[in-house]
Amino acid sequence: MLKNGIINGQLASVLARFRHVNTLAIVDGPFPSYPNVELVDLALVKGFPKITDVLDAILPHLDLTGLYLANEFSEKVDPNTVSKYKKHFEKIPTILIPHEEFKERVGQALAIIHTGDAVPYSSVILKSG
Repeated sequence: MLKNGIINGQLASVLARFRHVNTLAIVDGPFPSYPNVELVDLALVKGFPKITDVLDAILPHLDLTGLYLANEFSEKVDPNTVSKYKKHFEKIPTILIPHEEFKERVGQALAIIHTGDAVPYSSVILKSG
């Protein structure tokens, strides 16, 4: 039995397969699933877990070269919330892209981690090193 780290079997499996140049999407509650992309559904209730909860749990285990974030997050969400979220990934090079492009990139991800996050446009795409 694992004592530490990721104990969700499906999530641990996805992380083990997350390799060079792969991407992994961590999305908010209303974000759709994609028929050809593996879904790890962690959503329990509206607002939990947040994307930042998932990031805090998995980032120590990953080697990343970048993170994609929709432009609309900073444009349409209150600055205090944006600041709080960005602190969780401030050391990762962040690439801002339009939300429409973001949705296209999700379709190319190794997997989608679905959260209960209720903050619009807070979804991120992690890029492996």
